[in-house]
Amino acid sequence: MDERTKAAFASVSETSKQLITLATGILGLEITFAKDIIGCNSNITETAKCFLHGSWFLLLSSIVAGVWMLLAVTGSLSKVDTLTPKTIYEPNIRIPAVVQVLLFIGGLLLSVWFGTQIYGKT
Repeated sequence: MDERTKAAFASVSETSKQLITLATGILGLEITFAKDIIGCNSNITETAKCFLHGSWFLLLSSIVAGVWMLLAVTGSLSKVDTLTPKTIYEPNIRIPAVVQVLLFIGGLLLSVWFGTQIYGKT
């Protein structure tokens, strides 16, 4: 395996690990302070609560997709065939990577929307 291929696999693995870390941190903070935020604010609508729970689901799903992607990278690296820089774009890696990014962005957007609903009201 040449240096370019090694760098490509290292980069995609590191990106997935960073998204897993961010999703875990955001999810942990939201769950930790959910009782304080929801408990002291009686103006929270059921819709806002649904968006918060949706955010939790999407972030958790993003973590699962990230693990799926890391397992796909491991499977590709263990192939007997010669790896090329184009191997990183094969569907077994590309699909879970795209799913992870989309789920993370969706969870983050729902979190931001929930925050604007809570703190945007006076």
